[in-house]
Amino acid sequence: MHRSEAWKRLRHSGDWRWYRRVARIRDLAAHDVGRGSETLMTFSRADLFRAARALATGRTSRALVVTGFYIPAASEPAAESDGPVGAVEICAALRAMGGDGWMVTDHWCRPVVSAAAKDAIPEDHVLIAPRDEGDFDSWMGSLRGLVRDHAIDTVIYIERVGPSRDGEPKNMRGMNIRQWTAPLSRLTELGLHTIGVGDGGNEIGMGRIDPLPIEAVVDHGVQIVCTVPTRELIIAGTSNWGGHALVCAMRAMGHDELDPFLDEAWHRDVLGAIVDAGGLDGVTLRNTPTVDGLSEDDYYATVRAMSVAAAR
Repeated sequence: MHRSEAWKRLRHSGDWRWYRRVARIRDLAAHDVGRGSETLMTFSRADLFRAARALATGRTSRALVVTGFYIPAASEPAAESDGPVGAVEICAALRAMGGDGWMVTDHWCRPVVSAAAKDAIPEDHVLIAPRDEGDFDSWMGSLRGLVRDHAIDTVIYIERVGPSRDGEPKNMRGMNIRQWTAPLSRLTELGLHTIGVGDGGNEIGMGRIDPLPIEAVVDHGVQIVCTVPTRELIIAGTSNWGGHALVCAMRAMGHDELDPFLDEAWHRDVLGAIVDAGGLDGVTLRNTPTVDGLSEDDYYATVRAMSVAAAR
């Protein structure tokens, strides 16, 4: 459909009333922390709205939410704190709306992701891909059964590294981390609706946009850019902000049952559990209750601003 025709249809539908509020949330989430998110977001400007509308209107959605970014170079290697907070928020939000969500990660990220999920979703809703690549096909087979049995319709990737041009997953420093990363980009083979959330260009979903802007604004962009697309792509300053933006957009569409996730204290509790499990700030590589090198004041200021925009 031509872009102008799509906008005409949106303007004449009841959904238009939500667009301005969601656009405000999108802009807040894209606040640039040094990786060009405000620029990159312009290439998927309407995707937050479309993703939220797909999850929040019509029948309730049931999703696999994939996260976990391992940091092998740290003195005490573990998964980073960006991603799991947003992932568990999305899962819990879907459940609050009458749908369901399963968190998916791999062996290396299991301690951090499981800690984030505790008390928010059932223990059997945390799915762990195997360490041995030889076991992955069998695991995928069992996952297909779960998708069929529970009528799962969506896969959401949030801060999950994916293959670059040479097929290898790379971190923001350009390091190949394949030996610590299960090939969870293969969940796109399930044929479900896909949504990506990322902040640096190397995450699954970034193939949704042309690689040239990523190469231009992201350090090591040529080497790290992920080639795997998703139907919608939410680009944010931190991926946790992107996850919160998706929940806030659904709240702006009238789902007041999501109000508990607008509370800053909820986010602090989940991040605290992640730190207790050894989770790392992905920039400082330290086991602190921070995200991507931001001060707590700066990080939570954006969380609060999106929550306020959602509840108005």
